[in-house]
Amino acid sequence: MIEINKLEKEKLLQLLECTEKELDILTEKSNNILQEEDNLYDASLKILQQGFNIREATLAGIILGQKLGYNTARIKMEEEIKDRLYNSFKNTKQ
Repeated sequence: MIEINKLEKEKLLQLLECTEKELDILTEKSNNILQEEDNLYDASLKILQQGFNIREATLAGIILGQKLGYNTARIKMEEEIKDRLYNSFKNTKQ
């Protein structure tokens, strides 16, 4: 999960009505939901199967969104680097 300051964490704990330990467990479960081969539907289904209440499911969805965004950006950057390397190699051979 993104780094949050102490005040934000306290507000989040009050909103979810949980302890810091429960929040850590929820965050860990949320981070483990998404596997490399999962798509958005599968990940959403896993969130629903966890039995989270609506507030917990919302937080899990936010964490999932961050992770999906990161993975998508990483894949795009890897593809761009591969394309640039290929084009550079191709241009030096000619």
